[in-house]
Amino acid sequence: MKNAIQYYYNLNPVDIHQKDDIYYFKVNNTRFFVYPLSRDEKELNSIYQVDIELLNKNFLVHQIILNKQKNIVTVINEIPYVLFKSFIKKNDSIDIDDINYFQSNTETKKHDFFLDKSNWVSLWENKNDYLEYQVSQFGIKYPLICETFSYYIGLAENAILYTKNTTMELKPDFSDSLVISHRRINNYTTLFDLYNPLEFIIDYKVRDISEYIKFKFFYDKQNLWEEINSCFSNNNFSLYSVRMLFARLLYPTYYFDLYDQIIEGERDEKDLHFIIKKQEEYEDFLCDIYNYLSLKYPIPPVEWLTKKL
Repeated sequence: MKNAIQYYYNLNPVDIHQKDDIYYFKVNNTRFFVYPLSRDEKELNSIYQVDIELLNKNFLVHQIILNKQKNIVTVINEIPYVLFKSFIKKNDSIDIDDINYFQSNTETKKHDFFLDKSNWVSLWENKNDYLEYQVSQFGIKYPLICETFSYYIGLAENAILYTKNTTMELKPDFSDSLVISHRRINNYTTLFDLYNPLEFIIDYKVRDISEYIKFKFFYDKQNLWEEINSCFSNNNFSLYSVRMLFARLLYPTYYFDLYDQIIEGERDEKDLHFIIKKQEEYEDFLCDIYNYLSLKYPIPPVEWLTKKL
């Protein structure tokens, strides 16, 4: 890797170390890392433009470094990589204040075809159709998925309906601007990930917040309500945003992400037990969230949930 970095970037790295598939090094006390490409190449120019715009605003996300041929991607040993300069000095796990700070600096008026993921209904409906077809082909290969899948598809359909009703009844106001968001905020997300342009998309700010809340509930719910209170103290959410946040809390990303990892051979199907065992508790949490939000905003109920109250 050292020779490739010298050849393609005219940099002389010191003390390269590898963690997972990422290579880290310093040049004159400046931090760099070489990251395997994890995005469709059609998205790269849009990501690069977002990166430049944020850096020009002095918001120090990781900086994409072009190679000698002025290309974003460098293929090394048949693997495509992107080189970044990093300004992050520590790689702690994130909290909700980190997300709020990031979003307050990344509002955008862009409606980029490749990065804009704000049409949740279309994305979720397509995902449901794909997953339902895929599960219908399993036979007995994944018995636990087959046993639990209909429940989580039902949750997803609830989320879709709630989102549809919100977008039909309300329009975003000036506080509902799009921001730079992330493909996924989960229990593994660190500051390093938060500032990594290869994770960037464009969406409403409640996307990252709701994903954080969901994964925090399942994997580390200590202080979760304190963080939720902090989030609402530091944000002036519109009714539109609050309804979209609740819709996204209904959507079972935590199940579908694990499902994908199981199908791709990265996780064992038995890992689903952890999620399934907590599902009734999560329903109670959704009731609590609904009560919390309805004290501040006139949000519509989800009938089967409110029957639990």
